[in-house]
Amino acid sequence: MHVCGERDAGVIKGLARDIVSKCERDGYQSVAIPAICAKGGLEARLVAQSILQGVKDAVIGANFRQLKTIRIVILKINVFLAFKEVAQQLFGTFTQATPAPLRPFRAATRGHQPPSLAIDLSSLVQALPHQQRSRAKFLVIGSSAENVSDACQELRQAYERACSSQSFSADELRYLAPDEFGRITSNMESLGILINQSSRNDLVVCGLTTGVNEMTRMMQGALLRQVTEREQDILFGRFSWCILGSRGDWERLPKKAHHQLEYNNLLGGVKDAQGQMWAVNLTKMEATAIAIAIPRTVTKLKRLENLSFSFPLYWDSMDPGETLKLVCLTSSSAEFQRVKADFKRTVHKTVLKIERIQNVHLRRAYEVRKKELQDKNGSQGGAGEKVLYHGSKEEACSSIQRTNFDRRFAGQNTRFGLGTYFAVNASYSAHPTYSVPAADGTQLMFVVLVLTGHFAQGESNMKTPPPRSSQDPSDRFDSVVDNMQNPEMFVVFHDCQAYPDYLITFK
Repeated sequence: MHVCGERDAGVIKGLARDIVSKCERDGYQSVAIPAICAKGGLEARLVAQSILQGVKDAVIGANFRQLKTIRIVILKINVFLAFKEVAQQLFGTFTQATPAPLRPFRAATRGHQPPSLAIDLSSLVQALPHQQRSRAKFLVIGSSAENVSDACQELRQAYERACSSQSFSADELRYLAPDEFGRITSNMESLGILINQSSRNDLVVCGLTTGVNEMTRMMQGALLRQVTEREQDILFGRFSWCILGSRGDWERLPKKAHHQLEYNNLLGGVKDAQGQMWAVNLTKMEATAIAIAIPRTVTKLKRLENLSFSFPLYWDSMDPGETLKLVCLTSSSAEFQRVKADFKRTVHKTVLKIERIQNVHLRRAYEVRKKELQDKNGSQGGAGEKVLYHGSKEEACSSIQRTNFDRRFAGQNTRFGLGTYFAVNASYSAHPTYSVPAADGTQLMFVVLVLTGHFAQGESNMKTPPPRSSQDPSDRFDSVVDNMQNPEMFVVFHDCQAYPDYLITFK
């Protein structure tokens, strides 16, 4: 049949209706209708609306017995897309019939909803967006089967070039920081990636190569951060890098600063626990504050090597194998002034010298006992560490510095038990009875760290503290005192419960 649409939408619709009706009347089983006037200047969508509406008008309500197939012949992709859109609007879901001799080929890639992951990765899985199962379809139309096949092959190759996949173990994913989890879950669509679970319980990231590479980069960064954190933990346990604070106290630097200082990675400075940045000179062991708003401040650094326990931050470094070191404090140091001020609060005599006692074995035993009391007493008193005083004579000082106080050599004053006595006020220990003057008139007194814990009233016949409960005789108090309401004297019966921290020489 030869028809003319006259570039008129109404005429074209009528022609389509008449063509379909005539084929039914004449007994034809199929008909192929071209896109009438699509090349004649009419808009493709208008042509599609006219032809398809005409076909619909012809078949709706009619009882067709002969005509089974109606094909629309389309040669240009823009016309095809216009017909497809209109057909979906007029007829609902549109099924593209296969025209002859053209054979369309559909290539598809599938997207899957992320499966549930192992319980250890639940934080990641719960955060992943729930995606609808989707299918990307490519409709390839060509003049021959060979052309269609070649085009499909090029599509596959382009897809393979643009997409890739990478597997990650569950252990590796645990290293991701919370902000990295957030970036993954919020940017999966923009990155063009999906996360699936393999049969080995690994996670497989697949999608656009740029997105997979971004995920790989984050994983490499997380693994590097994990290695660095482990190194920081190891170094933090082996060494103590300290900075002298503005009040004269040594402060331990954070783990990251330890790592930077040990590896001499000092570009940009190191940050202390208060967030202040410092430029470091390891040759001089000095640090200079990096700030515009404050005056140029220079302070000292020191490095302590921890042995079997963590050195007190105020200690000086000790050589390998060195277990006892006496450090004479400079009179201008904040440490000297603090110890002197506490002493002079009740003693009005001249301080000639203050020595810090660094005994590794005694301090280790003291720290073990301290932890024991903390665990036993919990938050109800804990170890009860106090700074107390103990007067001595010259010939006993060396023994105390090396082997600690010995309760077996308690003085004549045993009113409150057969233990070692320590005074709350230095004035008590400064009495010549306890701080026995030397020939030149100088006296000696120890400043002692004492673990008092839970204490009870002392009695002269006590060799150990009394039980805390009659139900359990083995659960004893940790020390005894002279007066429960206002203690001025503490007595301990465990040699490791006191540590001689300083020795003051005064006159």
